[in-house]
Amino acid sequence: FSTPPQAPRQPEVVLVCFVRGALRDDVPLSLGRFGLPSAAEAEALEVRAVPRAVDPAWFEGWRTGALRAIAEADLGGADGDLGLLDQADTLFMISASPAAPADLGYLQAAWGLARWLVARGAQIVLDAHAMTFYRPDGLGAPGAALDVRRELRLVYETTAERPDGAHALHTRGLRKFGAPDLVALCSDDDTDLVSEVLTQLSEAAARGADFDLPHHAVELDATTTWHLAPDEHGLGDLLQLGNPARVLVDGDGGHLVGVTARVRDGKQRS
Repeated sequence: FSTPPQAPRQPEVVLVCFVRGALRDDVPLSLGRFGLPSAAEAEALEVRAVPRAVDPAWFEGWRTGALRAIAEADLGGADGDLGLLDQADTLFMISASPAAPADLGYLQAAWGLARWLVARGAQIVLDAHAMTFYRPDGLGAPGAALDVRRELRLVYETTAERPDGAHALHTRGLRKFGAPDLVALCSDDDTDLVSEVLTQLSEAAARGADFDLPHHAVELDATTTWHLAPDEHGLGDLLQLGNPARVLVDGDGGHLVGVTARVRDGKQRS
């Protein structure tokens, strides 16, 4: 978590811990036990408790609608941890929005504080920007190295409204690193290749790479170059990313439908 960014950033982290009843008060906050980098990083976090009774509609919004479908996929059916989510009557929101942080200590601290709340009785944790629910045993080991793939969610959103088969494949969660999320329009046959490229670019962005050039070149091989372009058509807004976006396009600026075959054919010709 010590990787410095190449340019100043404004990240934001929001972790939501679901609790039923009162938290235990006999578990002290230990930096080493829960994996917080320093007392200063812990003190910089904001923690807010919100009982359901304060605003029931707002509270239910964290476990209904689109988030409900994600919770069902992440946690299983009502007989499993999804039931614990439904039983929660208080949210503890951990948030961080440091200005131009020197490294990712704020993110490490947020996860450490979530582990502390779990040790005190929190049953489920939601990474709000990645839209991922975690069981208590899924928060990662204290002191573990940064795992960018765990911090992000890669989503493939198909729709019958696109006759050309161009569907959005995109990241969620790069806002935690102060970086734009990445979007590509591709087809079913292209998801493996495009997913791998988006994952590698996300890894670089999370670890501090700066993609602010108007068209950042992405060289797949000696014959194929793609680009990260500005989101001129508002795909990030359409996908409700809640974060600026960059769009992965081919060398001509077009979407990536059929790129797998084109890349394969190019290699065969060469």
